[in-house]
Amino acid sequence: MSIYWVWSYYGKPGKAAEYVKWLNSDEAKRLAGQIEKETGIKYLNTYTTILGFGDYDAEDWWLAPGWAALDKVRQSKSMEEWTLKTWDMIDRTRPQKSRMMRTVSEVKVIEKSEKWTELL
Repeated sequence: MSIYWVWSYYGKPGKAAEYVKWLNSDEAKRLAGQIEKETGIKYLNTYTTILGFGDYDAEDWWLAPGWAALDKVRQSKSMEEWTLKTWDMIDRTRPQKSRMMRTVSEVKVIEKSEKWTELL
């Protein structure tokens, strides 16, 4: 089972270059590796909008091997450090969005039956 955790957010004005530099740093790579060791959740990448097209400035994509790995995030010292290192580069005063996604091969589709429609 694969669970994709996607977090969409806005960057702080004037902090984009600093944020990109940090994300590409050895420190960020080290922390991402430690997060994976502590939780099993792998950092896939941070994606940004191009030319302002999109609802948010950026989104982080993480891959969890299962629901139990997500419980480990709360106790992860490395995830806490990641959050603190990026705190001043992300605009936390604007709306953010998180979502959990799975591949279509792993989901169950539920549709209303024709019989139910006939009763209406």
